[in-house]
Amino acid sequence: MSRWRLRRREGILFRHPGNVVEIRRTRNGNGLFAAKRFQANERIIRIVGKVVSARIVTGTGGTFADNCFRCGPETYLDPGEEAGAYLNHSCEPNAYIRKSNNQLFLAAIRKIRRNDEIVIDYSTILGDDDIWTMRCNCGSTRCRKTIKHFGSLPSLLKARYVERGAVPRYILETLS
Repeated sequence: MSRWRLRRREGILFRHPGNVVEIRRTRNGNGLFAAKRFQANERIIRIVGKVVSARIVTGTGGTFADNCFRCGPETYLDPGEEAGAYLNHSCEPNAYIRKSNNQLFLAAIRKIRRNDEIVIDYSTILGDDDIWTMRCNCGSTRCRKTIKHFGSLPSLLKARYVERGAVPRYILETLS
């Protein structure tokens, strides 16, 4: 976390070097917050980390597997202690993961105001061959209670995500 500045007096645990996101405490631990406004489809940050095989993710499990982002058919990105590790789930997300030139980026799915928590729908980065599940505690009025693979989402929600470009192609290719 050497690239992050500690600002405890302001309630900010860490600030991204570009001053675009901050890590703060949330009801579910720590989360990623907007340090500025973002427009729909605007790139927020690059999700950085180490690319690891699916075998390593499933073999290790636990918190390590929980924090990894699928980035290809058989690969995942481990964000370590970088910003991506603090990206929480919501059943009503304001952001999504986009892959471009073999890199993962966090982008706004709709307008995000300064100080809003930036959240994604984890189901959009889980292929139908992923067995990971999570009990949801997002607090949304549309909370699904359990987070599973993309194919488990209601048809209208899947269509809306696909229409907005909020689902990476390698996830769509896993659909049965």
